[in-house]
Amino acid sequence: MRVFMNQIYSRTWNRLEKGLFVAFLVWSAAGLIFTLLRISPDSIAHWPMPGWLGHFVDLCLSTGDPILIILAFANTHLHAARQWPARVARRWGLIVLVCSFAVETLGACTGFPFGSYQYTSRFGPLLGVVPATIPLAWYVVVTNSLFIIRAIAPHSSRLAEAAWTGLLCTIYDFILEPFATTVKHYWIWNNNLIPLQNYVAWFVLSGLLAWFFAPTASLRFPIDSRPRLILCITLLIFAAGRWAYSG
Repeated sequence: MRVFMNQIYSRTWNRLEKGLFVAFLVWSAAGLIFTLLRISPDSIAHWPMPGWLGHFVDLCLSTGDPILIILAFANTHLHAARQWPARVARRWGLIVLVCSFAVETLGACTGFPFGSYQYTSRFGPLLGVVPATIPLAWYVVVTNSLFIIRAIAPHSSRLAEAAWTGLLCTIYDFILEPFATTVKHYWIWNNNLIPLQNYVAWFVLSGLLAWFFAPTASLRFPIDSRPRLILCITLLIFAAGRWAYSG
């Protein structure tokens, strides 16, 4: 375990960064186990355990995914603040959060640009018609996708970088959608069909964010593993959930 952690830690990580990343790994591991075993609040209601422990486990299950997104967001932003000056990272974060919240509110109210859907309260408390965790999820996906593309193809043109970032975000959403809608019911599509325009919108909007607003500063620590680990681990949980509940 120590060898693994030494491989993914950059020497520049401070205690806060290391602690939050360990928390993300532990919480993700628990989420993966619970998902594969299909453990839910309904299933633990029949377990022989003290009442207080049952309430605690129920709380962890009901808040597990929002906490996972919050931990992913915190780790992503700490990584961004290492790659860019802190004020630049904060400005980028504010832009992504505000833009994503605005477009998701527009989408939930009008059906444009993603298609007709509505959110439930299962993904965290609602801010209007959008869960508070949704802009955080946008930040996690777009920012880490951008860093991955910059690490793989550091000399890409601005347009190519935006297009590849948009494509990676779209692939992420394609894997996420069945788990989030049919298993977790975080949001509900009209007629329970995911429209093609949802993926087109993800590609265009995430690409535009990267094209117009992403800071141009080069990577300071290109060997930092956080972007790919955060995206891969969360995708693993989504894919595992889709497989576990497919039967």
